[in-house]
Amino acid sequence: MSDTLTETLQMEMKAGKALYVEIRTPEGSSYSGGASSVLLPGTKGSMGILPRHAPLLSSLEVGFVRVRDPLGTEWPFVTGLGFVEVHDNHVLVLVDFADSVAEIDVERAKEALERAKARLRTPSEEVDVTRAEAAMHRAVTRLRYATMG
Repeated sequence: MSDTLTETLQMEMKAGKALYVEIRTPEGSSYSGGASSVLLPGTKGSMGILPRHAPLLSSLEVGFVRVRDPLGTEWPFVTGLGFVEVHDNHVLVLVDFADSVAEIDVERAKEALERAKARLRTPSEEVDVTRAEAAMHRAVTRLRYATMG
């Protein structure tokens, strides 16, 4: 167990009353802390994780993640493709990007969407179609959830 966990959170996790959630990207940690629940975009549909959840390893789609902390505050994120591992009240989310909904730059997302569409309209050998489609999907997802919270 991590030294960053408080003694109270450790006790609540052992008693099955709380989760410890980490959302990590290649750039680093986007969220870490206690939670009462987590909502994730699984590849087979949305999934909710509560304390005492059975061990789980699953793939994740680009989408919306909502972490509810023990005080009831919700922390919404837009996340990329990745995986989730649940074990002993520890939820580890590994994704290629994670943006706090409150920090999404709508204008930047609109610009990224237009750039991706332009690349896909005029394909050439220099355009990586898979990368352009992924950029378009990220931008659409950011714009879709930018007003949620």
